[in-house]
Amino acid sequence: MDIYAPIVKHIVYPLWVLKDNSSELRYLKEYEKTQFYTREQIRELQWQRLTRTLEHAYRTSPFYLKRFQEAGIEPSDIKSPEDMLKIPPLSKSDIQNYLDNLKSNAFTDNDLIRDKTGGSTGSPLVFFYDKDRLASRTAAAIRHDSWTIWHIGKKMALLWGAVNDLSGFNSIKGQIRNLLLNRKIVLDTSSISEEKLWDFVYELKKHNPKFFLAYANSMALFAKFVRDNNITGIHPIAIITSAEVLTPENRELIETVFGCKIYNRYGCREFSVIASECSYHTGMHINAENLYLESVRDGKHVKPGEIGEVIVTDLLNYGMPFIRYKIGDMGSPIDKVCPCGRGLPLMDMVSGRVTDFIITPDKKLISGVAIATYVITNISGIKQIQFIQDTKEQVKIKLVKNNEFSEESLNKLNSNIIRFLGDKIKIEIEYVDNISLEKSGKYRFSISKVNTSI
Repeated sequence: MDIYAPIVKHIVYPLWVLKDNSSELRYLKEYEKTQFYTREQIRELQWQRLTRTLEHAYRTSPFYLKRFQEAGIEPSDIKSPEDMLKIPPLSKSDIQNYLDNLKSNAFTDNDLIRDKTGGSTGSPLVFFYDKDRLASRTAAAIRHDSWTIWHIGKKMALLWGAVNDLSGFNSIKGQIRNLLLNRKIVLDTSSISEEKLWDFVYELKKHNPKFFLAYANSMALFAKFVRDNNITGIHPIAIITSAEVLTPENRELIETVFGCKIYNRYGCREFSVIASECSYHTGMHINAENLYLESVRDGKHVKPGEIGEVIVTDLLNYGMPFIRYKIGDMGSPIDKVCPCGRGLPLMDMVSGRVTDFIITPDKKLISGVAIATYVITNISGIKQIQFIQDTKEQVKIKLVKNNEFSEESLNKLNSNIIRFLGDKIKIEIEYVDNISLEKSGKYRFSISKVNTSI
């Protein structure tokens, strides 16, 4: 029994966090209430925040002032969801080319948090959000985690491969906070070997966390390892999968092996949580207090049940507004009221980040999402990139570069690859003008044609 959890939740957490995280607590309290608003109330709240965001961007962001003027519109012209189609979408190349002009001049650089995506959705990019947006992102993640019946103070195992996401664990304060509050056990899945999988088993049996948060493919790989080695004694109550596409086959595998339900999540670095499943699994509830989602095909909003391109507007990032951002995924709106009682709208995720493991000659499996995070982050001039493995000894890289790509960029890329994949793999770089989507319409960041069984 987790005897300290009630103490941590009701006494330690408020005393510890109140000083430095009052905004986070304020948002968390708000989200616990607004999630049970009716659909009409949530739409009204969204529209109020959307109107405020459009006006703010028009007044303070040089990029959006020019974009609205070129489109012949003003924020006051946007009076209905259909009017949103009048605003040209924001592309990744827009952010790459006009980053400084996208930022709001109401904020200084010291007011903003710099972040960067990996390349698993096609194009890595730098972006910013203000400090209050960090608080709302964190609160939203806590709210969505709690749908599994997890609460602050309960142990959670993270099968995760992006150390940047876990940087808060490195500081003394971060370690103390984790010990008392988050109580997260971090299992780094960026590079996986049989020895490491046995270490995972040991750590999970030792600490006995009842909740897992994991890369979808890493969780499936671990489930297969547990099944094939007849391992017992690992009994989570719930598993949250994210970061990659969760296939029906992998969902069935994971739920069968561990005897619990998966709560699938759709998110990205630009917005954190976008949508999550609740215990009824009728679809994924959209994080609607923070985000306004559209599903668009042929310039029109699709009907419920139809598939369209997901377009996202951030309702609370005033530091660098994201208005009608083309995230590169496909989704479908669901016109249902969930039995859970939440009025948050529902969606189905049709396609998102598709990554394979890369296997090294010494039989280590390297997560595609981890490669996107470790290998190419902070390298200038990479517009698109794709890793293709035909044999254990060779990886081909397709690279679309822009005018910022230099010899220094190439040296850093080669150095990162050797540091991460080892020096036994031969790397061949092919410069191309474009990287095509699969016939399915999906973009695949890493493709392995090698048997990746450990």
